[in-house]
Amino acid sequence: MESDGHRKTRRRNLIAQESSSFNLSEVIDELDPWTAWAYRPHTIKLLFIGTCFLIWASGVLDPDSTSTGDLVTSVKRGVFAMIAVFLAYSLLQAPATVLIRPHPAIWRLVHGLAVVYLISLTFLLFQKRDDARQFMRFLHPNLGVELPERSYGSDCRIYVPEDPSSRFRNVYETLFDEFVLAHIFGWWGKAIMIRNQPLLWILSFGFELMELTFRHMLPNFNECWWDSIILDILACNWFGIWAGMRTVQYFDGRTYEWVGISQRPNIISKVLGQFTPAQWDKDEWHPLLGPWRFLQVLFLCIVFLTVELNTFFLKFCLWIPAQNPLIVYRLILWWLIAIPTIREYNSFLQDRTPIKKLGAFCWLSIATCIVELLICIKFGNGLYPNPMPRWLVTFWISVGVALLVFLILWSWQLRKALEQKKL
Repeated sequence: MESDGHRKTRRRNLIAQESSSFNLSEVIDELDPWTAWAYRPHTIKLLFIGTCFLIWASGVLDPDSTSTGDLVTSVKRGVFAMIAVFLAYSLLQAPATVLIRPHPAIWRLVHGLAVVYLISLTFLLFQKRDDARQFMRFLHPNLGVELPERSYGSDCRIYVPEDPSSRFRNVYETLFDEFVLAHIFGWWGKAIMIRNQPLLWILSFGFELMELTFRHMLPNFNECWWDSIILDILACNWFGIWAGMRTVQYFDGRTYEWVGISQRPNIISKVLGQFTPAQWDKDEWHPLLGPWRFLQVLFLCIVFLTVELNTFFLKFCLWIPAQNPLIVYRLILWWLIAIPTIREYNSFLQDRTPIKKLGAFCWLSIATCIVELLICIKFGNGLYPNPMPRWLVTFWISVGVALLVFLILWSWQLRKALEQKKL
């Protein structure tokens, strides 16, 4: 018979062998001949390159060559250099995320961009509304000018017989609006992130309900019934959700056996393969698992809808036209932030440990959403003369009371069932 000491030693050796084999597979994954250099640390080399770039850009060796005499230009160059240094640090030293494709450094860079955006919003929050509008001109020269807001519900006729150019002018103008493609690609991206069709449709109807709720504040939300129901929900949103879920099904059905870039058959497969996921996690939201899980999933929906509403309110308060590239940059940044955020939040919900910590991207997303909302509230003061209709106030109070009663009855029923099991 073996003694306890020998058994414990053999157990430790077996665990060490299993751990070493797992680590070896990870090393083989990362040390493919074509990509091994990208996964080795290059911090000292990049620090040296960055220092040389700063010496050249700042004019350390020749101060007269960079002296423009314009204070605004000097401040802008200094601020951009400051941001570049922070992003370089994030690229090399920021905390790792749950995502590893196409490269962990890409998501560390996104983390840095999220921090820069949050800090910039915080700075903007402490400005006056008129000063903030003029400050936006430093980001784009066409900003700082009051914009006419378009109302989509001023004429809801589908057929306009007196129009000489086109009798279906209202439909054509709505179909070829810049928000049509934004709807489709936006819901395609949401479907890839959330991967739950009922939850996506709740968000789709929820946003249309938000437009109905705030249309007395923003003319942009004043839509015709056929625009809101047919074009938005049944056409653009449906197609985006369908295409996104088809993409999810494609990746969900694949067998993920990693093959190094050097072993791929052609150059296209070598390049595009690095942008495919290393594995495809099955998100399990289960909003009906219990009252607390229901509130956690509801919180996710509220954050999603708030981020989307912030787009329109920021655009209205800061005088940013829909065609301005800053709108597109913000949407792309939020999409990049949301990808690891959803993964972290779903892992947070599935974690059964008593003490849990919210991921870095989750914290950044919530903080950024809150600061955006605070800017909308502060800068929107006095811009909305029309009060909310009484029937809307009654409706939302009724929804809140019904939700509270539902959660209390649900919790009471679960507690009663648990007490009966103990008997």
